This record gives sequence, C-alpha cells and structure tokens, in this order.
Amino acid sequence: MMMKKHITRTLVASAVLFSFNSAAATSYSEARNDAMGGTGVASSHYGVAPLANPALLTKAGPDDDFSLLLPSVGAQLSDPDNITDNADRISDDWKAFDRAIDSNHGVPEAAARLKERLRDFRHTHAAAQLGVSAVAALPGDRLSAALMVKSHGTVSVDGKVSDADLTYLEEVANSTGQEVDKSRLTSQAFARAALITDVGIALATELETAGQKWSLGFTPKFQRVDLFNYNVLVRNYDSSAFKGDRYHNTKNGINADIGASTDLDDNWTLGLVAQNLIPRSIETKEVNGITETFRIRPQVTAGVS
Repeated sequence: MMMKKHITRTLVASAVLFSFNSAAATSYSEARNDAMGGTGVASSHYGVAPLANPALLTKAGPDDDFSLLLPSVGAQLSDPDNITDNADRISDDWKAFDRAIDSNHGVPEAAARLKERLRDFRHTHAAAQLGVSAVAALPGDRLSAALMVKSHGTVSVDGKVSDADLTYLEEVANSTGQEVDKSRLTSQAFARAALITDVGIALATELETAGQKWSLGFTPKFQRVDLFNYNVLVRNYDSSAFKGDRYHNTKNGINADIGASTDLDDNWTLGLVAQNLIPRSIETKEVNGITETFRIRPQVTAGVS
C-alpha cells in the first residue's frame, strides 16, 4: 500500500484573532487530527468531519451507520515565569509594604523587597489554550448529518510594571523618613480570555460534475462568545476574581462552515473548507478605562491527503 502523504496549506489565516494578540491554529480538539498537525480538512474520519470539513461526512463506509465522538479534550499551557504565583507573592509584599508605612517601621526594607519583586514581574507572560469537542454522526446514502458541539478558548496573562514605580521604590528604599505616596505606584496585571462555543448541525451530500464525484458539506451553527477583561493594579490582583461579572460579558450569534472534498485518485483526497463565514467583532467590558476587541474572521484551508 502506498503511504499517504499529508499536505495542507492555509490560504487565508485568522480563525480567531484578538486585538491583544491571541490566535488559535485550529478551532477544535480531536486527537487524530491534532496528531497530524491539523490536516483533517482532507483526511478526517467521517465521525469527526464536522470539526474540520463537513464534506467528509460522506466518507462513511457501507457498513457504517452511526458514530459517536465522546468529549475530546486538548490543552496547551505556557507559563515559564510562573506568573500567577509571582503575582500572589507581589500582593503579599505589597501588603507588607502597606503595613510598614502604617507602622512607620521598616519602610526602606519593605520598599526594596517590593521593588525586586516587581522587577522580576515586569514583561512576564503566560498563555493557555483549551479545546473540547463532541460529535454524533449519522451517515446516509443521499444525505449525511451530524450534531457537533465544540468549545475552544485562549487565555493570556501579562505583568506591566512601570519604570516610574521601580525608580520611586528605589528612592524610598534609599531614604530615611521620606513620606511615601502609595498612589504613585501604578503597575498592573492584565488577564484576558475568550471562550467560543459552537453548536451546529452538519449536512453533507455527494455530487457529480463532468464525471468527477465530489462532496459538499455545510454546518449552520449557534455561536456563543464569552470574553474576560481583567486588569487591576498589581497590589489588587486576585486570580479568583477573574470570572466576576465586572470583567465578563457574553455575546450570542450565528455562524456557518462550508466545505468540499473530492478523491483525485485511489490515494489522494483534496479538501477545502471555509470556517466562520460571518465575521464578528465583539468588545469586552470596559474595565479601568480599557476595552479590548475580539474578532472572528473567516478562515479558508485547503489540504491534500
């Protein structure tokens, strides 16, 4: 048997984009497709086709009558600076700095510790992506159908420490008896996230044009977007508050995917899919004067398998 080669080319990128620099290569999580680098646009099993290319629903064999993909979960995490623990430690040092000022004892030492902690926190970054999906597929002779549910999300956390804060804390650490103005310290922690949930019905049928058989698939879907915009002074950072109503908003809408596929010969399949045909722009809640824009844009992918 000739070994199949997998080739994929992204024609138009940007499935999920944030103004705050967050993107997902694929908008679903399924082990087989992930292992092949997301080339499922031409090679997916019919039971997971709605996640990659709904046209491949017609790829069911003559003995296939039902397929169920139980929830498939995938996650990626990058946190080289252990940012959450560092933010918690900064909060502790900030409280110690407050106590030193209130008691007028040990202020220079507390300022020096806080300065070093903030220096370590500046330019830190953490990011995570999560995907969950489930599919129930029912192949047919003329029309194949499937129920698809998927959620995919991205989170980023950043520390923004101002040079002015470090300079001021250095002055306090080197002084004796200087009156301290805590309001001059403005370093912040930013956490932003989006969770996109799609629920759709995929339909696919096989057609023939000029003697060439090909398949067409379409997935209308309900789409919910949850956005989180958490930005606070580092001294007030509390990871448990991230999901609070003050920082979270939801927007519902509709969207659709469309795909096509054809067998070039016994060993090669060509696939083409356009996901999220309807562009959407959604603003986060305004928090401390800051608003972010989340964008969903059409993504077109072609692949040969």
